[in-house]
Amino acid sequence: DFVYLHSEATHMAMWAMSDRGIPRSYRMMQGFGVNTFTLINAQGQRSFVKFHWVPELGVHSLVWDEALKLAGQDPDFHRKDLNEAIMTGAYPKWTFGIQVIPESAQHDFDFDILDATKIWPEELVPLQVIGELVLNRVVDEYFTETEQVAFCTAHVVPGIGLSDDPLLQGRNFSYFDTQITRLGINWEELPINRPVCPVLNHQRDGASRHRIT
Repeated sequence: DFVYLHSEATHMAMWAMSDRGIPRSYRMMQGFGVNTFTLINAQGQRSFVKFHWVPELGVHSLVWDEALKLAGQDPDFHRKDLNEAIMTGAYPKWTFGIQVIPESAQHDFDFDILDATKIWPEELVPLQVIGELVLNRVVDEYFTETEQVAFCTAHVVPGIGLSDDPLLQGRNFSYFDTQITRLGINWEELPINRPVCPVLNHQRDGASRHRIT
């Protein structure tokens, strides 16, 4: 575990300390999943998948001197930039793409495709564009819609599954306890975290209980 987590930390540190570590704007940040999930079709066939978000404005960064000046003059620069872009109708957009490897081809590469410190080369696993993300509004209440958001890697929709990616499995195990500690036992009942479809749990009382079912 120590060796794996150390490798993951080193991998992330190299990204953070590169030019990509000081983004010009949130609107110019590329997003991609560190973890490997699975896609399951109607026939029950599994494929491994990585998700990617490519900014319409391209990936741009600040140089160190620029970052120092902005941090001193306006520490809230990035949130302000994103908010102003949305409020003026210059909606930030990202192309949504996936890289897919059939389960039968898992061992066809000279690296472990489930290793979170490895990037799937696009010349070997092409990026397939399947959609677009547009941010067209700002939150109404920052606390309830941003501060109380809980991201749980174990929460997936039908058609998406979990792989044996060891980092993902570790997160699935620990994130639930993290959210209980941060937001309370009924964190899934908070409006921002509540699923669209009606569900029941076995929590009768407690903090943040919004509905009695």
